[in-house]
Amino acid sequence: MSATNDTQNVCIIGSGPAGLQAAYFFAKKGISFKVLERSDKISAFLRNFPRHRQFISINKVHTGLSNPETRLRHDWNSLLNDEAVLFKDWSRKYFPSADDFISYAEAFAAPLADHIVCNADVQKIDKTDGVFVITCADGTAHRASNVIVATGVSQAWDPGIEGFELAANYTEFDTDPEIYENKRVLILGKGNSAFETADSLVEHAASIHVMSPNPIKFAWQTHFVGNLRAVNNNFLDTYQLKSQNAVIDAKALEITKQDGVYTVRAEMTAAEGHEIVLTYDHVIVCTGFQFDNSIFAKDIQPGLRHFDKFPVMTGEWESENVDGLFFAGTIMQSCDYKKTMSGFIHGFRHNVKCLAELIAARVQGSQYPTVTTPLTQPELRDAIIERISTASGIFLQPGFMADVISLDAPDFGKTHQDIPVSWIKNAPLNKGTFLQVTLEYGDFGQNSLHVKRQNNVFGKEPDAFIHPVIRLVTDGKVVDEMHLSDHLDADWRPRDARGGDNGTVLQMTFTDAGGTVDPADVARQQLDAFLRRIGVGHVAQSTAAE
Repeated sequence: MSATNDTQNVCIIGSGPAGLQAAYFFAKKGISFKVLERSDKISAFLRNFPRHRQFISINKVHTGLSNPETRLRHDWNSLLNDEAVLFKDWSRKYFPSADDFISYAEAFAAPLADHIVCNADVQKIDKTDGVFVITCADGTAHRASNVIVATGVSQAWDPGIEGFELAANYTEFDTDPEIYENKRVLILGKGNSAFETADSLVEHAASIHVMSPNPIKFAWQTHFVGNLRAVNNNFLDTYQLKSQNAVIDAKALEITKQDGVYTVRAEMTAAEGHEIVLTYDHVIVCTGFQFDNSIFAKDIQPGLRHFDKFPVMTGEWESENVDGLFFAGTIMQSCDYKKTMSGFIHGFRHNVKCLAELIAARVQGSQYPTVTTPLTQPELRDAIIERISTASGIFLQPGFMADVISLDAPDFGKTHQDIPVSWIKNAPLNKGTFLQVTLEYGDFGQNSLHVKRQNNVFGKEPDAFIHPVIRLVTDGKVVDEMHLSDHLDADWRPRDARGGDNGTVLQMTFTDAGGTVDPADVARQQLDAFLRRIGVGHVAQSTAAE
């Protein structure tokens, strides 16, 4: 075994978008680090996935917005950086090609090249005397005080179907559509990979069935972008309009294969006690991926959760049983599973920034970075409105990330921006009084495409669409809160404070305000009323209905 001479502050396993994002921040802060990549090129996973090479992460180039931070709300592929290395300069497509992202990632990684070690196939991670030892297949050993595992979910997930191994898996099936011409195809799973695959075969296969035990969940209903996206659901027309294709709510129990024909026995979940036996020429498994924890020594091996797909971790994305072992990238969704956006670049890039700041503070013995928010009025109100109208982190991680403003001496106005809400339950934020500012969705009811509004300044029910929520938190507990009205432009600033950006909404009807008013005025009235109620600052008497 050959060992590297120096012990790094941090060793990052994986050079995908999360690994590169962490590397960028460590380089900026002067933290010593290495990035280990098993392949001969960076971002090996995204060179193969998604299999049909189209991202479902949006790339909205034309936003009409001048603030670079706010434009990130609609740019789901760029990594955070101060040098304006933005994905829009590699692709103008709304749903871009994965190959374009690889070109972007290579450019982003270029300044970090001295820190990246390719062909470093990690076989074992151990910890001895407080130092991690990362051993690669060629016998090289790297040492570090902290480790970030950013390897993603690299193994196909087995849902426990007998004969599962007989089927082709999404990870390796042949995507040439001509192979499936005039054939019967079963696709197991109802996520984006399943429907991406089904859509690619519509013009070729004789019949396509998409099967899983649970009904489809649509992203436009759940607001979780990992659920089925509209860009992948063209296949549903061919089912509902009876074009030989079907979506089946059933649990596959057994797969057998004889003379080139698959027989699948399944239990219908929409009809209790009902089984169905079907035959196919091809079975393709698209049931997702899971984290590979086999590279860890037994005494530091993390547990798994969420169907054994993701490692167990704290709210700081650190192993629950091993200090200094962190997780980054899509596996960060272990903390907000199927709730917000931590499984995707536009979510986890903000998580990784937090993680890098956290580790850097530990390494350098410094404080987590903060800014100061004025607590006088109307400066406090206006500062909050500026953040909810422009910040990308709290917008893209709704209800998961927050701005936290201290109301106590000697830290009056000390503000942590874009941090996980869960951190407010931990030291030092679990003691004292704070304002917690988030953006959140409400209840859409039965039909997310036809949502009734209450249209009141001081209504009883929160709006359904994304809207600001201001909470007063004392010693980690919420003691009061205010839900502001939603806004079609998601910009609660007066028009003359938007830096020349043009919104669409001039006025809206608010019944208790007596007619149509500027939503910016409503936001200010709502915030003034809340701040007066909790006794923060001096607020002039509001004229709005309360």
